[in-house]
Parts: sequence; structure tokens; C-alpha cells
Amino acid sequence: MNWRAFALRGAAGLVGTALLAAAMWLHSVKPQVEARTLDPIRANGTVGEQTGNREFSLTVERVDAARSLAPSLTSGRPVGTDGVYLVVRVRVMSHRKPLKLRSATLEAPGGLTYDSSPRSGAKDVVPPDVQPMLWTSTAFVFELPKDRLDGTHLVVGTGGLLPQLSAAVDVDLGITDARERALLGTARDRYDVQAERP
Repeated sequence: MNWRAFALRGAAGLVGTALLAAAMWLHSVKPQVEARTLDPIRANGTVGEQTGNREFSLTVERVDAARSLAPSLTSGRPVGTDGVYLVVRVRVMSHRKPLKLRSATLEAPGGLTYDSSPRSGAKDVVPPDVQPMLWTSTAFVFELPKDRLDGTHLVVGTGGLLPQLSAAVDVDLGITDARERALLGTARDRYDVQAERP
């Protein structure tokens, strides 16, 4: 075998290996790219600030912590948790037509997300229909570990069949390490989500 044939086969092997590595990289990246493509465009804000998009505006008025939730009429006992309940009180207004906020999640550092849904037996808060040009108060309740409050964001959206066309807001709750300790220190028992007002 002469040196030219050997060099040609070596070069072909290197090119083939590079193409295979590129294909494997693209295969691992593709789901993340598709997921970001399907995410709604978010408007970003902070607590106390009116954050809006083309469909609705939302203001986070207060964030509370609770060790247990008030029971529903049928259960009779407070609904506890091994972690903590984070109650986010908001005001929301539609811009053009009545709508429902179909998705509410709490995003924590590290990619963890928590859905808004207290345990069975607690007094549930049903998010209201949001009317145009009228502010409506509601609350979202999240159950999460005690050490996951720091750096959390509330993400609320209209949802729908085409998520990339839906509207969402992303509000930084401003929970630092010190604020996390303060919230945990003042966490209440038998927190009644329906009775409390901002």
C-alpha cells in the first residue's frame, strides 16, 4: 500500500468520525431546541410591578408561606406538608377578551418546576375568568421543599393547543436566601387561601 492511499483512508476516517460526532451532537440538542420553539414568549417582571403582554397584565402583590392549609368542609383537618406551601397572591386583568389562566408554575433554579395545585382536602382556589379592563384578585398555591424557595419565578400563561402562540408572564419573586429564612420563620398553620386578602 502506498502512502497516498494510506493518507486518503486516514483522512476519510477522520472526516467520517467528525461527521458522526456532529450528528450525535445535533441529535442531543434537537429536543431542547424544539422545546424552546414551543415555549410561549414571556414578559418578565418583579413583585409589585405590573407585567403584561398582548393578552393580559399581572401584578404579584404578596408572597406568603404556610406549614399547613385550612381544610375543606369535608375533610375537617388541616392539610400539612413535609415541605412548605408558597402562596402567591396576584391581580390580573385581560386586555381584549375574557380569558382563563390555564397554566401556573413555579420555576426553581436547576430547572425544577412545581405546578399550582394544593393537596386534596384543602380549600381550593379556582382561578377566575379574567375580564377585560377589570382587575381580578386570585392566588396560586405551590407545595415545594423548604430549601427550594430561593430564586423562584412565577410563570403564568394562557396555555392552549399552540403553546408557542400563547401569552405568559415570568415574575421573579425576589426570594433571596435571607428572604427564604424570613418566609419559613413566619410560615403559618391552617392558612386559609380563600379568606386571606392582600
